[in-house]
Amino acid sequence: MYESHYGFSEKPFNLTPDPKYLYPSPRHAEAFAHLEFGRRERGGFIVITGEVGTGKTTLARYFLSKLDARTASAFVLYPALTAAELLRSTLDDLHVPFQGASLKDHVDALHQFLLQARREDRQVVLLIDEAQDLSAEVLEQIRLISNLETDTEKLIQIVLMGQSELHELLGRRELRQLAQRVTARYHLMPLSRHETEDYVRHRLMVAGGEGKVTFSAGALSAVHGLSGGVPRLINLICDRALLAGYVGGTRAIDVAMVRRAAHEVRGEGAPRRLPRAGLAALLAAVAVLGVAGVVAARRPAAEPLPAPAPSVAAAAVTPVTTPPTVDLPRLEPLVLALDGEGSRRSAFAAAHALWGGAAVEVTPLRTHLEMVRRLDLPAVLELVHPARRDPCYVALVAMDENGARLSAGGTTLRVPLGELDRLWTRQAFFLWRDFESLSAAGPERSVDFARAHLARLGYLNGDGPLPDAVARFQHDAELAADGIVGARTLMALYSRSDYPQPRLSRRERTAS
Repeated sequence: MYESHYGFSEKPFNLTPDPKYLYPSPRHAEAFAHLEFGRRERGGFIVITGEVGTGKTTLARYFLSKLDARTASAFVLYPALTAAELLRSTLDDLHVPFQGASLKDHVDALHQFLLQARREDRQVVLLIDEAQDLSAEVLEQIRLISNLETDTEKLIQIVLMGQSELHELLGRRELRQLAQRVTARYHLMPLSRHETEDYVRHRLMVAGGEGKVTFSAGALSAVHGLSGGVPRLINLICDRALLAGYVGGTRAIDVAMVRRAAHEVRGEGAPRRLPRAGLAALLAAVAVLGVAGVVAARRPAAEPLPAPAPSVAAAAVTPVTTPPTVDLPRLEPLVLALDGEGSRRSAFAAAHALWGGAAVEVTPLRTHLEMVRRLDLPAVLELVHPARRDPCYVALVAMDENGARLSAGGTTLRVPLGELDRLWTRQAFFLWRDFESLSAAGPERSVDFARAHLARLGYLNGDGPLPDAVARFQHDAELAADGIVGARTLMALYSRSDYPQPRLSRRERTAS
């Protein structure tokens, strides 16, 4: 309706997932890098999640559009299918003829196609959007498809994209085998204020409207505040605002037009910025629920964690006194109340306290809850929420199959794993102790240590090649299988050792 008024070649804020409109924000660029890394590695699953409207489907179509002619792809957009229907849809997209109606017939046809593609040095990608709607039965069938492999690599790369509920789905016990095969994960967050402004300009430019329409600085700020930085809501608000400009005979979009536009679409779920009074009311409600430690999160935090010493001396550990545990039905109120930098210092101090003050190493790792459980070491987790602009941090101090115990802002609380996983960015900082001072002793000591422990764990027989054994251990530990004994590999080896160290899985927290 308004394209000719503004000189657009097409409507810039359509809701269709057109890949040419993908705005390369740092978040979307990083998500695309995870997709590319997983594809090139030809291993495990790639999982990309994000809240509703954050641009997952647009990213999926952009990723598929960048595949070269030697890569065959199948795109499943509506996953509410049976296992047989999913396989048939995949075969149809790959133009694979098949006979028979059984699952075995479908799998055999797919296997033959994949083997032929491998002989021709071609790659095959299966991308499933809205994967949170898949049933456990279908996910198990997908896992079985991923078993189609040669001795050295997978024959098909599978990408699962979906809303945050996908994390909870993959966290179910019966799907743990699939979850353990995820090699790349990324959670798409809403855009920041600066990114929102660039996003609006980018779409106007792609539609041919650069210099032909202007959003005032206040209007752009209002777009971000009223949309929460969610691309789909940005599109809705900007489309209505442009319509208002057309009706008013102007090409200058101001704050009032944006606010009226947001009012029109608010019934479709556009979030409003939480005012200070709203935050105060939230904290008051949390206090009524008994979360006494939330306000304490605003107090000055402990000093930053000291840098790891190059040589670690033995240190006796005194029992750690922890605050009373609070049963919190939802983690979100606390995440909204925590100060970003203050929570980081507090979380590291709480995790470090489990080591009784001994010097420790800190190793960052993007991972998942099953691997955290296997490492069984204290960690600091980075959490996010769409209503806040920066991340916050909590210390993970205990964990079992039913939930996790966190320390945050002076409060200890137990939360369900699904709730934690939904707010976690997958970024963890593990605290571990280099008991043998290997980091300072040089690579020879690390090699000797790795050889001894890999032999004990059954990865190395006699004088076999150490890099191969290291790579096998790394693969099982879901680390980059490069065969090099680095900090992450040492951390994983120590976690499988008998050295006395604090564990997530038990209450004893002593080290010597």
